[in-house]
Amino acid sequence: MEPWEAPARLLPLPLPPVHGEVFGWYLHRLAAANQVTAGQLAKTLTPFKNAQVGKRTDTLWRWTPMVLPRLAILTGLTPETLRMLLPAIARVEARTAGDVVRYRRRLYVACSHCMHRRGITTPVLAHRPADLQLCHRHGIWVDGNRHYRVGHLPELVTAEHRHRRIARRFPDTLEAATKEAQHLVRSWLLNKNQPHLLSRWNDRLAQLPPKEAIYGNIIRRRVDEREYIATYPEFVTLLGMVADPAWRALRAPRRWANLSQHRRTINAVYTEAEQRLNVPTLREKLRSHAFSNDALFRWTDSLGRSLMLVTTPDDYDALQDESH
Repeated sequence: MEPWEAPARLLPLPLPPVHGEVFGWYLHRLAAANQVTAGQLAKTLTPFKNAQVGKRTDTLWRWTPMVLPRLAILTGLTPETLRMLLPAIARVEARTAGDVVRYRRRLYVACSHCMHRRGITTPVLAHRPADLQLCHRHGIWVDGNRHYRVGHLPELVTAEHRHRRIARRFPDTLEAATKEAQHLVRSWLLNKNQPHLLSRWNDRLAQLPPKEAIYGNIIRRRVDEREYIATYPEFVTLLGMVADPAWRALRAPRRWANLSQHRRTINAVYTEAEQRLNVPTLREKLRSHAFSNDALFRWTDSLGRSLMLVTTPDDYDALQDESH
């Protein structure tokens, strides 16, 4: 009789998974607590020999849906609970049903203080929702391999609350808009073309404390982690605009009738962004080609059609709001 054919029994220490935990990571924690190997547990769950389960194993390409009821018996948890906590289980079932499975590897190390409250003393690798950046209970930034304490920066906490509302409101455009908003703030940070924003970001950078923990062997290091934290509130502010289908519609390919029409579009986008970011102006270097290379200008005119219409310094002046 093969191990997966034998009756399953409740483990002596049936640890529950952390929400979103990587399947292999959980299986290794469960095995260590019960003094067996992850491979031994895997052989009781899936009907194929030589089942190898690394800590990062999460796709389970060769696993069958029988893993769910057998794991439920081993842990004493209901199938519904396991399906909710372990994304890999839902993917196995979806793949078996012939559904399209989109696998996104957005991982993070769970807050160590929250894990200690649950009796977990080792790092836990889990899937991170797009709008999860920090632990509100302990004020720790978890999106990265260095868990900075940022509870003393209330604008970060407020920004994440807004981030969650945006994610619920615009689920269809969130992924694309996230990349675009990150590009906007990253471009302004590196090019140093927005002095009003740079002043804010430098102030936040100065307030960031020394790193508390590093999980470089678990999460790939983000060389721009501190900068991303400093620009996060403005990123969320822009995300609310670029994820909105009403504003994204302005980017739809169209034949510009004249410069006046495009001026109204550019002006509307910049005016909205300036109001949302609460800055006097985002329109720097209007009389040079640097303005047409501005990240927000490029976002508005992604096809670059307006460049054919702007040929003189007076044309650039036409793109400036009369109130500026």
